[in-house]
Amino acid sequence: MGVSSPALSQQADTLRILINQSPWLNAFIAMVDRYEDETGVRMELDVTPFAGMLEKTRNSLRADSGQYDIVNLNSAGMAEIYAGGFLTPLTEIDPEFALPEGVLGFGGSAYWGEDTDSFDPEGGDLLGVPTNGNVQVLYYRKDLYEELGLEVPDTWEELMANSLALHNPPERYGFVPRAARDSILYNFTPYLFSHGATFFADAAGGDYSIAFNSEEGLAALETYIALGAEAGPPNPGSIAQAELIQMMATGRGAQAIAVVAAVADLNNPDSSAVAGQIGTALIPAGPDGLRSSAAGHWMAAIPRNVPEANQQAALDFLAWFIEREMQIYYVQSGGVPIRDDLTGSELDEDPAFEFIEAFSANAKNAQMNMPLVEGTLLKDIISLHLNLAVIGDVSPREALNAAAAEAHQALVDAGYDVTPPGEL
Repeated sequence: MGVSSPALSQQADTLRILINQSPWLNAFIAMVDRYEDETGVRMELDVTPFAGMLEKTRNSLRADSGQYDIVNLNSAGMAEIYAGGFLTPLTEIDPEFALPEGVLGFGGSAYWGEDTDSFDPEGGDLLGVPTNGNVQVLYYRKDLYEELGLEVPDTWEELMANSLALHNPPERYGFVPRAARDSILYNFTPYLFSHGATFFADAAGGDYSIAFNSEEGLAALETYIALGAEAGPPNPGSIAQAELIQMMATGRGAQAIAVVAAVADLNNPDSSAVAGQIGTALIPAGPDGLRSSAAGHWMAAIPRNVPEANQQAALDFLAWFIEREMQIYYVQSGGVPIRDDLTGSELDEDPAFEFIEAFSANAKNAQMNMPLVEGTLLKDIISLHLNLAVIGDVSPREALNAAAAEAHQALVDAGYDVTPPGEL
């Protein structure tokens, strides 16, 4: 397996894959190595930081000849790429191909309907194959919970109580938020949805009128800010995913909500001082018992601007990748599965894979937060104001009102027929 970024061979026996630098990368590499051994197909990976993925994807898809045979798409920018017409529907490559039973749906995000201009598993084209089932879970220190007699929290109020009980700065922080500008929207999503708020009036029905600056949205943001302010480390607005994982791995963080892909590093004694002491659980429920996890999964897609032979070779790999046996190996290698039927396997016998239960439970609650073409633009707008609220430059109410006004204008400029948001 090669790791490279220049333009590579156009031969069908070489697959060129764009993939992000992430906690699940090593597991994907293990899968690639096994596929090379089994088939003789050479795999070339362009490993790119998350911040550069979308730009590289756009550039390759818009070129006369694509640089990559497989592009990995994050949930945040998926709709934009699907709607652009850059991808080959998988049934055009193989009319018999379908996602097998057991593969998670992630809100129907493998399919795109041109008529509905949205994710559409009923009438849309099959454009993606999931490669990473990243959803968020609650991480907590099992040893500290036992020492203090704490129970896994069922509500946000209980999480706050546990966080305060665990808070012992500067040696240990009771809860580590992920509130840096580039990742705050994703981390805030389960708070918003579980409090009964939504980003849009009726996204499933095509009404993208802004709706998050509501009393429920305000309660969600106040909860989010309070956890970091009262039981978190200094400067929570600068903590991104890497910093969060590091704080948990060094023992300085006692709890966090983060992607399930981090579990392998957190329970690896080579990378974690608290290996074996990290538990995973359902994200807490809101006031009315609602629960949510933000869908942060990745889909592999096959571009139109690569040779047909490469497209077929790419689909062969993806079909192999999602087989149940291969997904068990993926988990054993440190990956996050994309299937919900892995119980009853050898994974049940290894305590290292206890997270599968929490993964499956949270995956059932996973929702797409920006299911529209302009999702990346709106993410940037909303994230700026959420971050300003976290660092204290504006009040939560001011942040939501300003974000709603700017997001609404962006949708109007893009041609959407949307109702103006009110003010809190």
